[in-house]
Amino acid sequence: MKSINLLSISSLLLFLSISSFAHGPDEKVHKSFMERMDIPRELIIGSDTITYRPKWFIPSHYSAQYAGLVGFMSIGAGYDFGRRYKPTLYYGLLSHNFGGSSVTVHTISLKNSWDLFKPGMLGNLTPRAGFSINWGHTNNTFHRLPPHYPDKYYFQNKVHLVPFWGGEYKISLNGNGLLKKMGIYAEMSTLDAYVLEMIRTKYVTPFKIWNLSMGVTLYLN
Repeated sequence: MKSINLLSISSLLLFLSISSFAHGPDEKVHKSFMERMDIPRELIIGSDTITYRPKWFIPSHYSAQYAGLVGFMSIGAGYDFGRRYKPTLYYGLLSHNFGGSSVTVHTISLKNSWDLFKPGMLGNLTPRAGFSINWGHTNNTFHRLPPHYPDKYYFQNKVHLVPFWGGEYKISLNGNGLLKKMGIYAEMSTLDAYVLEMIRTKYVTPFKIWNLSMGVTLYLN
């Protein structure tokens, strides 16, 4: 029952995040797509200038992240919707040779990130927060409890809701090349399971449930 509730909450939050930008700032989202689809851009390599027309399905940024409950290391690609919402799809890996784990864990994460302030309000620093929906696969993850587990004691551990908060420092890259900016970010994240344990037991405190991650994002022209 708990697993169903958690999945329902995850789905609802994802729907609201998409709906808010599908029915909210329509002009900004529409303009963002039209700019990516219709306006030719120039790429200067040495003395040569190459004109190209971006496609809407080409990601606007790429990221590499250390830790953060998405594996030992993860890589991702995402988009900029409007000025504040940035969804990114990550793949993370944790294994014996890649993180020192006794099991191999593959994680797919849809990270929904919102900038908390208008661009430039705090200079190059941008505070942000959001949530991820993680799908993990290993030899001991399950969507439904095996029959030998006590009823209502454990809940599924294949899909998790992962709230996070943090900030990013962006550096502008001069020139008319492929890259526009580079961002260096740090975030604190936790799992829905950790929050549940914090609520129902006195042994898990708010200071014990957070995980630090660091990463780099490259923004394309």
